[in-house]
Amino acid sequence: MVPDILYEDNHLIAVLKPAGLLTQGDISGAPCLLDNIKNYIRQRDRKPGNVYLGMVQRLDRPVSGVIIFAKTSKAAGRLSSQIRNRQLGKLYVAVTCSKNSLELMKNRWLEVTDNLSRVRDRTVVVGDPGRSSQHGVMRLKTVYSNEYSSVHLIVLVTGRKHQIRAQLAHRDLPVSGDRKYGSKQSYPLPHGIGLHAFCCRFEHPVSHEKTIITAPLPDSFSAFFSAAEMDAVKSLLTDGISEFDGGGSAATRII
Repeated sequence: MVPDILYEDNHLIAVLKPAGLLTQGDISGAPCLLDNIKNYIRQRDRKPGNVYLGMVQRLDRPVSGVIIFAKTSKAAGRLSSQIRNRQLGKLYVAVTCSKNSLELMKNRWLEVTDNLSRVRDRTVVVGDPGRSSQHGVMRLKTVYSNEYSSVHLIVLVTGRKHQIRAQLAHRDLPVSGDRKYGSKQSYPLPHGIGLHAFCCRFEHPVSHEKTIITAPLPDSFSAFFSAAEMDAVKSLLTDGISEFDGGGSAATRII
């Protein structure tokens, strides 16, 4: 499979991860994005040995969107440092069932804070902090709703496993198709859910330019909205990028 490359230079490669594909291999032996890109680079560039590819980000298997890999150890270290220091920002788009939409959030940002704990293979919100819980913070804004579905912009402040899925489900807003977290709404792709990593903002590890890379919305989102509604949603998301960017201009912007 040829990866959908959004941006590439000598130091990093950003690709569009499809829903249903693992980021990194696991005990299941299922195909993964990391191996796919390594094999693609090896064949394209005719490299005789191993291809270095540093994984500095992950996306859950059912989630689609932009993901960045480092092509050198120096770039990997610098990008990882940005993540640890919360200097690398990620903007997500989520589709949820509209009957549970928080209308008070519409067109304004709300900061959501919870204590999160892992229970078997799920993340749950717990009332009191404990030794096994972690603080989860995200910013949330509802940008569009129709009779059946709503679209939310989400900025992660902390990066916990299944954080967005758990925090939305706790507010009776499970991501569309996310059966693990209680969604009753079906999703067009058998191994996907309505959560998309739409935009990633970071400082380029070598040029130090502010860089913003975006991933087009998946075609599967159109199952929840008419063509006219999708046009309206895309326009609102363009405004969301500007807010995410802080109103500034990026040295590199890939749309």
